[in-house]
Amino acid sequence: MPDFLYKARDKEGNLVQGTMVAELQSEIVEILQRRGLLITSIEEIVTKQKTPKTFLSRPKKKAGGSRRVKNDDLCIFARQLGTLLNAGVPLLRSLSVLGQQIGSIPLQRAVESIKEDIQSGSTLRDALDKHPKVFSKFWVNLVGTGEASGQLPSVLEQIAEYFESSGELHRKVISALIYPAILMSVCFSAILVFVLKIVPVFAEMFEGFNADLPAITQSLVDLSAILRKFALPFMILLPVLIYLMIRLVNTNKGRLYYDKFRLHLPIFGNLFRYIAISNFARGLGTMISSGVPILYALEIVTKTVGNRVVEDSLEVVKDSVRDGKTIAEPLEQTGVFPPMVVLMVNVGEETGELSDMLRHVAKFYDERTSMIVERLSALLEPFMLVFMGVVVGFLVVAMFLPIFQMASTIKM
Repeated sequence: MPDFLYKARDKEGNLVQGTMVAELQSEIVEILQRRGLLITSIEEIVTKQKTPKTFLSRPKKKAGGSRRVKNDDLCIFARQLGTLLNAGVPLLRSLSVLGQQIGSIPLQRAVESIKEDIQSGSTLRDALDKHPKVFSKFWVNLVGTGEASGQLPSVLEQIAEYFESSGELHRKVISALIYPAILMSVCFSAILVFVLKIVPVFAEMFEGFNADLPAITQSLVDLSAILRKFALPFMILLPVLIYLMIRLVNTNKGRLYYDKFRLHLPIFGNLFRYIAISNFARGLGTMISSGVPILYALEIVTKTVGNRVVEDSLEVVKDSVRDGKTIAEPLEQTGVFPPMVVLMVNVGEETGELSDMLRHVAKFYDERTSMIVERLSALLEPFMLVFMGVVVGFLVVAMFLPIFQMASTIKM
């Protein structure tokens, strides 16, 4: 019978490894699971002959996560890995199977590197932590908690649910606003073409009249001349201005002012606020239910809400919790979170059901966000159509008004 080398972890997260003789690998899996161990790898011990290196041999390139991975890919990876581990498939074998199916190249390379680290005796948490651009601190700390508690499959399921909810909300917002955005782009493009191409033709014709033009016609002709004169410099300066604005927003003060501006926008301000609150509640609820300490969970979630004003408010909450106070009291003092959120958090702390209350908060604000987006989409479409009709009507009247006046003069 062949010898097998196994590596596993106990409920405290300690590495357990050794050899065992059996006819089938499944027998070893059954024995280790009865001992309450989380299997990371099982390999048959075979004697391998070393092959001489030649100039055709290429060293295996160690993978790394240099680019970010889509949330959908991470969600699928977490769901599949949790399913395989829950079915009793060893961690190393699960990573090997998933590595062959992943479509994202950065994620595939990261998984290959993680598999090598685990083979060397590393924990899954430490292996994930080496790829910060692929796996966020949110991922790393939840996986570490799952390893320590022996509940890694269920924690991976929670991670997958978190990314599914976040991705669904993001898709709703994008899909609802994409048509009004396209309509707006077409509207302004048509106006620019009219002003830059059609108005100059009429302007040349009006010069032959040797008559004063109506005020609206003259203003439109002047606007067309200004735009044509400065069109090239504007096209050159526009990318530079956009680049400078992006650099400014990426600074600490620039980001703070930008997020304050977003929160004070009419209608859209509530939308941005609800998205940030939903991200906060969903992330904190997921981490608490997975066993992450509250203070460390707040530190991780603070970096995931997506709004600097809310992040600064959560820093105050984190300092207060460090001093032994509740979450609800400083949350109310920030003035950023609505009373309903404060009340739900307060009830959750008093009843010991904070994670469930936070999930209800996230679900509520997801629904509010969807409702606002649907209303915006329904209002923007007719508004843009009416706006486009009024502008086009104004342009047509401005261009043909001199002709009408000249025709009435000839009749007289």
